[in-house]
Amino acid sequence: MAEQAPSIIDVAQHAGVSVATVSRVLSHSSYPVSEVTRQKVLKAAAALNYTPNSLARSLRIQRSSLVAVLVGDNTDPYFAEIARGVEEVANEHGYLTIICNAGRDPRKELYYLRSLQDYRIDGVIFAGSGLNIPGHIEQLQQIVQQMQKRGAKIITLSQHTLPVPSIQADNFDGARKMTARLIELGHQRIAFVSGPSDLLVANVRLQGYMAALVEAGYSIDPMLILPGDFTHQGGEQAANQIIHMPPEQQPTAIFAANDETALGVLQGIAGQGRHVPADFSVCGFGDLPLAQLMVPTLTSVHIPMRELGQMGARHLLKLLHDEQVPLLETLSTTIIERASTAPLHK
Repeated sequence: MAEQAPSIIDVAQHAGVSVATVSRVLSHSSYPVSEVTRQKVLKAAAALNYTPNSLARSLRIQRSSLVAVLVGDNTDPYFAEIARGVEEVANEHGYLTIICNAGRDPRKELYYLRSLQDYRIDGVIFAGSGLNIPGHIEQLQQIVQQMQKRGAKIITLSQHTLPVPSIQADNFDGARKMTARLIELGHQRIAFVSGPSDLLVANVRLQGYMAALVEAGYSIDPMLILPGDFTHQGGEQAANQIIHMPPEQQPTAIFAANDETALGVLQGIAGQGRHVPADFSVCGFGDLPLAQLMVPTLTSVHIPMRELGQMGARHLLKLLHDEQVPLLETLSTTIIERASTAPLHK
């Protein structure tokens, strides 16, 4: 005969407290419980190897102890760092983290959100930027409002169309500072390889690039703004376009809207027998761990991605406990200079 699993009553008896107290501790209730009592309950649960029936509990209290992180592309190390930060904080507080890869596809994004509704998700963190697509915005807001009515909490970690609390890196200022630094190095013709045109954060970074040029008194040359999609392949294609420009039209510096694109730019330039930074200075945005492994090492705008994820999880937990959080919190960015950029030799 199989041994019966310990119950919440067993945990209460072992800890010498009431069943209600055990329930409050294990459900992360906002009801006040002393730290001494909380530790007694946790030790008793561990000693008995007690595992709560999560499905039954979620049906009973309309809470699941599940947090979802919606990412734009799970192959992009940018999102991996953010998700890691979310998991560290959420798991520490007893929440299971689900990673949902929308692939920057509006249909998948809506599909995941509808599915998360069925799981009675406690909170959703949008790690990626909002998609500025008419029709999609309205559908997204409608689903999110339904989730909020049920008690779910929503946080975004980048520029977004959702009117919810948001923690964002200062993408505009980061792009402006990087472009200004290239100008300080003597570069006047600076190309910008953009991100997806329907992604809000990509447009914000483009605006920062253009602002720095205007501030320096330079005109904006549309020929030097190349389409990109935040991918390695997009960067290679942009590099090929630049190399095949007439020499007098070529830029001397290339600013990629993210590090994945910058890697493609570096490889595209090397594939054509040209050199960085001798022929072109190249820089990216994000400062992923791989930026230090590239050859040459990549100059980039540093975003504290892991910290961003941790802060997002902490804000979400505060909302779940009916605490107030700022509607908008902005994290500063810094320029990390490495071997891929150099002063222009005239």
